[in-house]
Amino acid sequence: MTDRVAIVTGAAQGIGRGIAHRLDALGHRLVLLDRDAGALTEAAATLSRPATAIDLDVADPDAVSEAIGRVARDHGRIDILINNAGISPAHGGRSVAVEDIALDEWDRVMAVNLTGSFLTCRAVLPVMKAGGWGRIVNFSSMGGRMRSLLSGAHYAATKAGIIGFTRVLAGQVARDGITANCIAPGRIDTPQSRSFGGDETFLAQLPAGRLGAVEDIAGGVEYLVSDAAAYVTGTVLDINGGHYMP
Repeated sequence: MTDRVAIVTGAAQGIGRGIAHRLDALGHRLVLLDRDAGALTEAAATLSRPATAIDLDVADPDAVSEAIGRVARDHGRIDILINNAGISPAHGGRSVAVEDIALDEWDRVMAVNLTGSFLTCRAVLPVMKAGGWGRIVNFSSMGGRMRSLLSGAHYAATKAGIIGFTRVLAGQVARDGITANCIAPGRIDTPQSRSFGGDETFLAQLPAGRLGAVEDIAGGVEYLVSDAAAYVTGTVLDINGGHYMP
């Protein structure tokens, strides 16, 4: 079935924007959420049909509740939630030492990456349960699966936490016709990843011999939100070119 209502957080650029384009091409009705209002409007304008764009900080509980309520009222349903929004503070492209992480930075990363996913999931679940169908895809990271020279402890903790959260959620909602899964991307060719540098050294160790493309991640999302993945829940889909093989 196409024409489902799909919410994508962090949809203004990079992976989120690529996912929005893939879901749009599949015929779904898109709701794009992001803090960058200008880039969000631009992203919505590139889709093949009108999309709802909501300027939103996913760490704001009241704003999340209001936005999800608006989507439910306007569309009468919510079928797909893609929790892509996340931040990873830049420290010269290197992992910052634990003792050098300021508490306010720690709290902000937790609020956006982990609490934000919890808030959006909590808000959409009553609507999905009422419809008897739902697909939730949360975003972990290779940084939450293994030690990384790029990820700080706060980022890694949130991405590992997403996995545990998703598994518990999946078990609770499976009989409501809802699946919940994670995607854990490796290094994907986006403006943010390019800012880290060191591509030549990294590529020399990577079995695939190339950075991942946004389309690689969008393909994983396409599968997980499809009817073909109805029996897939509580899993982590690692898309990393073979860099991490659990």
